Amino acid sequence: MTVVFDTNVIIDAAMGRSGSEDAQELIRMVVNEEITGLVTANTITDIHYIVKKHCGESMAREAVVNTLYVFDIVPVDGEACSIALNEPIADYEDAVLAVCAAREEADYIVTRDRAFLSTPTPVPAMTPTDLLHLIEESDAQ
Repeated sequence: MTVVFDTNVIIDAAMGRSGSEDAQELIRMVVNEEITGLVTANTITDIHYIVKKHCGESMAREAVVNTLYVFDIVPVDGEACSIALNEPIADYEDAVLAVCAAREEADYIVTRDRAFLSTPTPVPAMTPTDLLHLIEESDAQ
């Protein structure tokens, strides 16, 4: 199973935010090669910016190093940005993520973004909790 991780899920796990246990479990599954985890290239810079703002440069760099080590990085190029403009997704950043996920033939996008979750996308978007339940159900069968 291939899963594209939205920035907010990585940030939750990296900063140990309350309720991030499911995000952390999904990342553990990527580390253990139980699922394939992808992030878009712009997620890397977003992670650095957000973690640095809240926790400082050292932790920001550690979060970037860990992300680069654990996840495969999906390029965000001009073509993806252009295609995203024509997607029926109100949030442009979400549209770019969805286009990149579709190009990579990902099975799911994992996000906490409620608006993203309720928007039809070319790749289904789920919360970390919902995705874990789906994985557990498929493993049980």
